[in-house]
Amino acid sequence: MKVLLITQGLSRLVRPLFDSEYEVVGVAESMPRDFNNKKKQNALFSIASSIYKNIKGTTISLKSFCDERKIPYNFICKGRDQEIADWVKELAPDLIVIFSMSQLIKESLLSIPKLGVINLHPSYLPDYRGANPDFWQYHNMEMNPGVTVHYIDKGEDTGDIIFQERIVIPLGIKSPERLDKLIGEVGVPLVFKALQAIRAGNVQRVQQPKESPTERARNIQLEEHTKIVDWQNWPIERIWHILRGTELWLNAIPQPNGIYHGQRWVVEEFEKQQNIHKPGKLTKYKGRHVVAMPSGYIYLTRRFSFKNLVISILKN
Repeated sequence: MKVLLITQGLSRLVRPLFDSEYEVVGVAESMPRDFNNKKKQNALFSIASSIYKNIKGTTISLKSFCDERKIPYNFICKGRDQEIADWVKELAPDLIVIFSMSQLIKESLLSIPKLGVINLHPSYLPDYRGANPDFWQYHNMEMNPGVTVHYIDKGEDTGDIIFQERIVIPLGIKSPERLDKLIGEVGVPLVFKALQAIRAGNVQRVQQPKESPTERARNIQLEEHTKIVDWQNWPIERIWHILRGTELWLNAIPQPNGIYHGQRWVVEEFEKQQNIHKPGKLTKYKGRHVVAMPSGYIYLTRRFSFKNLVISILKN
């Protein structure tokens, strides 16, 4: 069965699919919504990327991963609909598999593969339909999340369900570890289970209800980052769970500055303790950096990351 993969970066599905019995005929990378398809390269980008690759000794892009394996690669962004449709038609996949796509797939692609288009969604549909279920599950203290493999239709995560499964996660689990469990341990095997059923011709489809019990799992806006946490009223466990889970990208608290500019706080343990500091304030307690709230403190540390340094250089 010939498969075309649509994903973002070296996602958790890429290597398992390439190492499987299925023939990957091409990979299309879904670019961020604000991606500028007139790709700008400058000296700092080239130098920083080269340094990062040499020090880490690893592939840093999906394109280079595909190039090394001589697999056709393309990218999806605004204005390239017809080019991508023509490219996919030439590759003639039997099935398109999607995981982590930043926009809805165009109708021009849906009709190309004879076996359809399936998607791995990191929630137990119809819960948390939308682009950012991970954040909203942290936000809502969803401790029994799930993953779903479903067919794609014209809606947003509304297509027929093939397989889905729930798992239990611990309080305060960080996003990479959570995704290792949710996607790596549960989601990827479900994709292969679906591929086997589709190839065998005995796949079962379960229609989703029209409405979702949860609000759309949208991306949050930049101006919402500092307002998303209710420091005064939420229990410390909930705030700790969110801050730890999203420590790589949520800016609910000011990030380190000075010589640590471009680095991020590492969220450690919390301690329940009455305090007089303003909720949400960065301060020191017992000689350590903390963020304060009425019921206690969440400890923070600064840890130098070369990756964050490179990202900071690229952004500037």
